[in-house]
Amino acid sequence: MTISDVIDLSGVEGFPAYAAIHAGAFDNPNLLSPAVMRWSDDVLLVRLADCQTFWINQKKKQRCSLPVLFSSVLEEQLGTDYVAVFGLHPWQCLLYLAYQRSHQAAGCFFLQSRLHQNIYLHLNWDLWFQSQQRLVEHLEMINARGFEPGEFRRRQQQFQRFIERADIRQPADMASLHANSIMRRFGAWMGRIWRWSFTGTASLALFPWVSLLPDDVPTVQRDLEYPVNQWDVIEVLLREDFERLCEQFVSSHGEHINRIDWEITLFNYQKLPVTLSFRHPYSLHHDRPAFDTALYQARYVYDDVMRKLRQRDKDLDLPETMPFISWRVTVCERIPLPPQLWDLFAHEQQADYQQIRALQNKLSMPLECYQSQDCFYPEFSFQPMAVGEEAESAYGSNTWSSASLERPLFYYQQVQPIDAPGNPAHFLERSAAPWWQSGQLLGGRDYYIVKDHRGRASWVYRTREGHWFRQGEYV
Repeated sequence: MTISDVIDLSGVEGFPAYAAIHAGAFDNPNLLSPAVMRWSDDVLLVRLADCQTFWINQKKKQRCSLPVLFSSVLEEQLGTDYVAVFGLHPWQCLLYLAYQRSHQAAGCFFLQSRLHQNIYLHLNWDLWFQSQQRLVEHLEMINARGFEPGEFRRRQQQFQRFIERADIRQPADMASLHANSIMRRFGAWMGRIWRWSFTGTASLALFPWVSLLPDDVPTVQRDLEYPVNQWDVIEVLLREDFERLCEQFVSSHGEHINRIDWEITLFNYQKLPVTLSFRHPYSLHHDRPAFDTALYQARYVYDDVMRKLRQRDKDLDLPETMPFISWRVTVCERIPLPPQLWDLFAHEQQADYQQIRALQNKLSMPLECYQSQDCFYPEFSFQPMAVGEEAESAYGSNTWSSASLERPLFYYQQVQPIDAPGNPAHFLERSAAPWWQSGQLLGGRDYYIVKDHRGRASWVYRTREGHWFRQGEYV
């Protein structure tokens, strides 16, 4: 039985937002995500949610499960002597990692599976309290708000005496207890840790996450010779800055960027920190010399900044577009994958999908992809699917596709009632009601093409009761 089989039997659902990884050494801490925290010398916390779309696409492309995909990446980097726990909350990942290490386990474990969730719920008190020692160190290090080490340890001892006197053998015996009850009796931080441990939708508020910064942070500072507020000029200067960024770190097939910070200084010396985010990890080196993808994202940010400034300053005697006098551009989140892993992220037969992902990085909104459905009603004849996902063949798909040849590309989200058209209407098709589906009794329709006096064509239908509606346009 393979890892994939075990996971399927145990019922993994959703994407794990975090992972806790134990290994002897980490030559490349950013092996799964640019967002990483060093919890201890041999344990890393990884925020996978930052790369969720990317990893889901790789899973589909490789036609394997997430455990198989993550295992192959980790084994390539760390060998077989590692333990990795994937879950929805970093504290739960750390607790279960400590349990697996105490049993000298190795490999990947997904807390979303029924098997491991059941084991997790029966962890003992010793493990729960011991794991808090490292947590206390991090809370002290960041000077967490409202955290007093002495008071917290006193509350810990009070809690331990309580469970001994009440003969509560394991945390699972109290799992249904609300965190507010713990807070009232044993303090805010004990209640917060309890919520992190045993609440399915545990909040991340005040979790001591401190991102591990790379040794080199490519940064370019530009002090303008004169104030600038026109995009045509800003674009030229940014292109030069992206080229200077490329010179600061080595180009490789595995070098990808998740986020670029752009700190703008306005004419009144106000600093505006904005972010260029990419839906899929992006290679700055591969985009040179034009840097179209990064510049598209910068243009969206520029337009948004200008709009907000105009709205804010509309009652003041200030320039219509506040000029920039300087800015700083920083590559702050990178995934430096080694060359031997590049085959996980590009294949010749997937070149079209690579271009689609590059296009998504340039757009201000994500692309949408749909597949046809066998349904009599046009608005239910397609359903969304992930970009790059293989479409499932519907029964009699050729028949349904033929029926849609004369349908428009533009559909209204809500049909518009209209008067009976005065111009001649060209009949297209009749949609019968699926009487065997109790939830789909919308009635039969007769579809037509109707043109107005300017020759613009609309897609309309008439119900059996004689009412007319516009549902689309031919453009």
